[in-house]
Amino acid sequence: MKKFGIWAFSFLLLPLFFSDVKAQTYYSDLEYRRWRITLFPPISTNGANAVNFTAKRSINLIGGYHGGLDGWEIGGLFNATKHYSAGFQLAGGLNYSQGSMEGINIAGLLNYADESMAGVQISGLGNFTNSSLEGLQATFGLNYSRYTTSGLQAAGVGNLSRGSMEGLQAAGVFNAADGNIEGLQAAGFVNIARRDVEGLQAAGILNFAGDDISGMQATFGANIALGSMEGLLASGVLNVARNNVSGLVFSGGVNVAQEIEGMAIAGVGNFSKKLEGLQFATVNFAEEATGLQIGILNIAKEFEGAPIGVLSLYGNGRYNVDARYSDAGFVDFSVTTGTHRVYNMAMIGYNTVLDRDVYRIGFGFGLEKNIQDSFEKIESNTLFVNQELSVHHMFEGDWDRTLNFIYSYKYMVGNRFGNGLSIYGGPSVNMQVTRVNGSNDYSWYSLWSPTRKGREYQFWVGFTVGVRVFKQKNLPLLEDDFDRWERRFDW
Repeated sequence: MKKFGIWAFSFLLLPLFFSDVKAQTYYSDLEYRRWRITLFPPISTNGANAVNFTAKRSINLIGGYHGGLDGWEIGGLFNATKHYSAGFQLAGGLNYSQGSMEGINIAGLLNYADESMAGVQISGLGNFTNSSLEGLQATFGLNYSRYTTSGLQAAGVGNLSRGSMEGLQAAGVFNAADGNIEGLQAAGFVNIARRDVEGLQAAGILNFAGDDISGMQATFGANIALGSMEGLLASGVLNVARNNVSGLVFSGGVNVAQEIEGMAIAGVGNFSKKLEGLQFATVNFAEEATGLQIGILNIAKEFEGAPIGVLSLYGNGRYNVDARYSDAGFVDFSVTTGTHRVYNMAMIGYNTVLDRDVYRIGFGFGLEKNIQDSFEKIESNTLFVNQELSVHHMFEGDWDRTLNFIYSYKYMVGNRFGNGLSIYGGPSVNMQVTRVNGSNDYSWYSLWSPTRKGREYQFWVGFTVGVRVFKQKNLPLLEDDFDRWERRFDW
């Protein structure tokens, strides 16, 4: 640590050993001096007319106010120039330049440049540039640039750029840019951009962009983009985009977007006005959706595509109740929702032939086709084919979570009577996986009954017959549906 302090002190003294060659001044009407020493304005080697002078080396014991600087300047309390500062300034309190600042400003409290700032500003309280900034601003308080910022801003409280930001902003509390951002914003709490953002925003709490975002927003808190989003939003809690979102939206909590094109993944819910692509969450909601929804609950006013879930409630979808009987005496009742092509089933059942109470709950995923899709020579508007995958959990007496599942694939042919009643039936292929002793009588026979690591398996071919009531409709051939989708999306 002691060596580090020596090196740091030596770095600050480097300007003392620079050449004595006269520097080119920015204002030709300023009189050049190699040295100036000031106690406090106007007590200095330049007297009361210090604003008419520039110097190569400047020492302000308390503080100094001069016309310009063309080298280095050290002040006990403050350093101030009327026209420009070019070089290196070090003060315990304030560095102030009414004109341009080029080089390095280091102050214990505040660095201020009324015009452009090029180089490095480091302050314990704040750095302010009334024009553009190029280089680095670092403070434990606030960094402010009125116009374009290029390079790096780092602050313990906040970074604020009223113009475009190119490069990196990093703050312990917030980053704000009123213009475009290209590059990276990183904050422990908040990133804010009122215009386009291209690149990455990363914050522990919140990222906000008032217009388009191209690239990625990532946070453990929330991402909010009130303009279009292209790329990836990733958040531990919430993603919000009021306009188009193209690409991937990923959140451990909730995704909210007015329009989504691409993929939205959330641990709790996806909510959008219009979706084209994929939604994956516990709850998916869209006023209008096209594509794929995967979740426990899927909701949309208008939906075209494939839902996968326990309940899929659509304004233009199906709402059926099914009653079924399958091999080994199980009777099941189900709520069947989804689209008329792809449907989901939430089921509850009871065994009617065993001498003890055996219940089961389950869910399934099914595809309905016109009979001609499977049997080309049969033409009918009422005959259909259902193909299903389902899983049931059995328990005896009171609810029990012990492993006891039956997985089934069903192939069933049915006939529809009007738009409110159909009957169907067909074979099933089943596999039981259980740790419950004595549950092998759930099937009337077994083709194969192995045992592995304390789990008992049974495989058999069975059957299912059922009745379906309420809203139904005839479906076109799958080929016709694919042609319609191809025309819609211009594949």
